[in-house]
Amino acid sequence: MSRKHLALSLPAVLLLAGCGGGDGVGDSSALEGLDVHMTEEGAPEVVVKDAIETEERSSLVLDAGDGAEVEGDHLIEFSQASVDPSSGSVQQENFSSGAPGMLYLPELKAGDEFSYESLTETGLKVGGEIALYVPAEAQSGGQEQMMQQPTDQLSVLRVEDTFPDHAVGEEVEQSGDLPAVESAEGEAPELVEAPGEDAEVPEATQSEVLIQGDGEEIADDQVMLARYTGWTWSDGEIFDSSWPGVSASSEESEGDADGESDGESASASEDSEEETPERPYQFTFDQTIPGWKEALTGKHVGDRVLMVVPASEAYGEEGESELAGETLIFVVDLVAAVPQEDLQQGQQGQQGQQGQ
Repeated sequence: MSRKHLALSLPAVLLLAGCGGGDGVGDSSALEGLDVHMTEEGAPEVVVKDAIETEERSSLVLDAGDGAEVEGDHLIEFSQASVDPSSGSVQQENFSSGAPGMLYLPELKAGDEFSYESLTETGLKVGGEIALYVPAEAQSGGQEQMMQQPTDQLSVLRVEDTFPDHAVGEEVEQSGDLPAVESAEGEAPELVEAPGEDAEVPEATQSEVLIQGDGEEIADDQVMLARYTGWTWSDGEIFDSSWPGVSASSEESEGDADGESDGESASASEDSEEETPERPYQFTFDQTIPGWKEALTGKHVGDRVLMVVPASEAYGEEGESELAGETLIFVVDLVAAVPQEDLQQGQQGQQGQQGQ
């Protein structure tokens, strides 16, 4: 199965160094000579008043923030600047673009426990700003790094927002017009019973909200992140899911919302032993089946949406797809939505920082 994850790439500096909250992590006192402020354009300026002298990965909170606390199972939006630790010169930044990057914290935990603990266990909140430093001698020796001499790295990061990786809001009683679903916030939904091949199928996509979120309204020009599970109307088999630990019922009948099927399990293949957490699915409406756009446009971030999509608005009545001719049932948790233009700008900023 193929999924898009452009918004969730890990910035290289976070794979090397910890990012602290509260008093910081490591030798925080070594960073106390830093002074950071924002220009009128919103870009950071950094003054290194005292030389940074430590051989330890270290971070220091510059501003703890006053918003929601960062939690370990959340996604965060962040702005980041890569800084010359000797002069304070800002080499790359995406503060001024207004296009923050995104990071899935459970994935960071799997890749770098130190950075994960620094972000999540030191009281950092939305609006908070931190400095993080990794000396050359503390950098891990990947193949790319072995080809060049490592240098000391300094970064300034601000947490712009944080949100869970599932729908959050008020549960709404099911109408009874659509197939019944066992639904609980933070848990993968389960279809109670398949309607069956003899049940009358709708002529057009139908949907209703199971959890009412309070986020922004979904527009058709956004990149969205979602948790979802899909079942076939005829027999209730799971054909795809982006929930951790939920796999397709049959390896021979698997697809995803963008119409692709390549024989991989929706969340893990049988021979895969990697423990990297399953990211939320990233998509735009022009990459999905038509029924998703019909059902999800106008819904809100934080909503959990139950939908029934007839074959005509899914994979068609005929075709090569294993799901051709099938009416499909989905439950989709709308996790986040980002304007496509902002995401592209944010990606360019992140790629620039990774190239340093």
